[in-house]
Amino acid sequence: MYKKVKDQNLQKMYPWRFKFRVKLYPEDVSLNVIQDTTLRLFYMEVKEQVLADGVYCPPETSILLASYVCQEKYGDFDPEIYHSLMIDIDYLLPARVITQHRLRRSQWEEKIIDCWLEHKDQLREESMLSYLKIAQDLDMYGINYFEIYNRKGSKLWLGIDALGINIYHHNDK
Repeated sequence: MYKKVKDQNLQKMYPWRFKFRVKLYPEDVSLNVIQDTTLRLFYMEVKEQVLADGVYCPPETSILLASYVCQEKYGDFDPEIYHSLMIDIDYLLPARVITQHRLRRSQWEEKIIDCWLEHKDQLREESMLSYLKIAQDLDMYGINYFEIYNRKGSKLWLGIDALGINIYHHNDK
């Protein structure tokens, strides 16, 4: 437990990539996440979960969250500086949302930019906090899933969150 990372028996691939994993999710992000570093790490974790579809997010909410990501990353929208090539929807929207709704890239970008314009003069930390406030209201926010099997050998999901333990069918988190 107290071994240095380089002394452990790991693959000799460099650089090593570490991921911050959240174990306890605060009920109210604005009250419980105080430090900027914690806010940033927590924001990156939740954003990754939303993009990987670990947290289900409806299309309209996905667009709004993507606009906060743009505000956090680029600041205020300026049409002279930002053009459609800078907005990569693959890194802003979950793949499920993109494939489910057959919109052209330009239509997705237009929707994101429309929301982005509403965040004028918002600081990076405010954008991250706004993102997290919306994400905390999503149904699957804060649930850690573990694959389990019942007595018949069927796959199930064990979901653990602040309210307790739930069991879900394998195809329905």
